[in-house]
Amino acid sequence: MTTEATYPYAVGGVSSWCELLLANITDVRWQILPIVAAGTVKPAFELPAHAELVGRIELWAERLPRGASRLPRDLASEPDIPGTLVRELIGWGGDMRALTEALVSCRAHGPRGIRAIFRRRSGWEGFLSGLRSVLLEKDPEAGTLPDLDVLDAARLYQTLYWLAQTATAATPETDVLHVTAAGWAGVPAIVHKALHDTPLILTEHGVYVREAYLAAVRSQGSAGARFIATRLPRGLARLAYSAADLVLPVTGSNAQWEEELGVDPERIRVIYNGVDDGELSPLPRTGTVISIGRLDPLKDIHTMLRVAKQVVERTPQARFLHYGPPTQGQEAYARSCYALHAKLGLGERFRFMGPTNDPIGALEAADLVILTSISEGLPLAILEGMSKGRAVVATRVGGVAEVVRGAGFVAAPGDVHGLASAVTTLVRNPDLARRLGERAQGRVGRVFARHGCVQAYRRVYSEIIAERPEAPALAADLQALAA
Repeated sequence: MTTEATYPYAVGGVSSWCELLLANITDVRWQILPIVAAGTVKPAFELPAHAELVGRIELWAERLPRGASRLPRDLASEPDIPGTLVRELIGWGGDMRALTEALVSCRAHGPRGIRAIFRRRSGWEGFLSGLRSVLLEKDPEAGTLPDLDVLDAARLYQTLYWLAQTATAATPETDVLHVTAAGWAGVPAIVHKALHDTPLILTEHGVYVREAYLAAVRSQGSAGARFIATRLPRGLARLAYSAADLVLPVTGSNAQWEEELGVDPERIRVIYNGVDDGELSPLPRTGTVISIGRLDPLKDIHTMLRVAKQVVERTPQARFLHYGPPTQGQEAYARSCYALHAKLGLGERFRFMGPTNDPIGALEAADLVILTSISEGLPLAILEGMSKGRAVVATRVGGVAEVVRGAGFVAAPGDVHGLASAVTTLVRNPDLARRLGERAQGRVGRVFARHGCVQAYRRVYSEIIAERPEAPALAADLQALAA
């Protein structure tokens, strides 16, 4: 399993999903290969006995990756890796086969060879030639292409260097490759599949491309920087989709994006996230509104704070508790949340509680659960709240509407008034909140139970392994357990 800025080094919905699979599929040996930012040290999760870390890919590190081989003596016939990467990854209609071959070539050259290629003048010139061809593309769907300055080009070159280094990472022998995001996490797995014909499945939680577009809209960078920030994730997603034998979105809304980006519908199978059914606990009836999620622009904590301001003005008994740490690299956004909290004068009426290792326990203090994200897959925080019989107020993003149906209220992202009105209604009418919470718990048991999620992945593993003649025994064991 390859991960990206999540398990086992960061808490969050994707990490909780990883932990769910590892904790419940104990009869196979899990190998975890995480991609993290340089400087990430302490894991947030302890791996079970049947799982192991099989390396770690550090991006933006000053030193070469661990196990870097000697510099190849002869690079005279080196391929144009920088030029190929920029043409096929950043180009609108990039050739995924050529891109895969370039990444396989990165593995063959190793970390030192890739560093040498990118440091040579010929590497830079090949990159510039490829970039010019991208900027001269004429495709009506691609829109108007911006001018890139030298700084934009240099930053893209550095990013492609790290992408090439990611491709050099060693991957162990395995029966199935499970990629947890249609982005950087796919790169080492795609190279492994190309070399060994190992089946690859992709689970997509949030839509990688959509989240990149949203980040670019919020960005204060140049037009060139925004162009790169959207084209690179689009290219990575197209690469992951092209390599995957099965694409497993956690919600039907994700599947629509995947089809638009070229995935054959027959290769798409929705598997909902799952949680424990839980026990219906009584509402505290204290007007407590709880949210769980990282302090991250995608969670739109600013909107939540503005919702809280309107609610406490209308209902003095209401109070908000938010659990979750800042996302690594988003410390400035976290500070902006604290500043807005102070500006709105919320004081103890809205408290930042920090991370929690017991989200279910935290949710027992809630009268209702709120989520104000601008992008989601199938958020576990909502499912966990529903499992405890809590009504939900949330934004209509990703699979939220599929989950909340009949168990709360949804509104458009950023709709402060709509969200605040829904919260106020439920705080003032605890009997309504209780009835919606009962529906919520029943819906979790019918559609989003942990057992169903785990068994669905068991079936996928058994089916995809069964197609490999060299692993019939493992496939038979998994099939029996999934029955």
